[in-house]
Amino acid sequence: MRNSKKNKKTAEEKKFIKTRQKANGGIEVELQKSPNETHIGKFFAILIAVLTVGVSLISLIYLLVKLMQRLY
Repeated sequence: MRNSKKNKKTAEEKKFIKTRQKANGGIEVELQKSPNETHIGKFFAILIAVLTVGVSLISLIYLLVKLMQRLY
């Protein structure tokens, strides 16, 4: 029981984006989590997959309709 509570605390305290100041004055941005572990990351992954399949199907249907119009 104690370990699960402790693990939840450390997971919640860990930030998604961590910034550092470089020695030359630049700022370095580091991602702490994989985008697949966040809700917005999962949303964008699903959105990209759906759009890729959807656009492919729509363009295929459009080209088939154009082809059928030329034949008749």
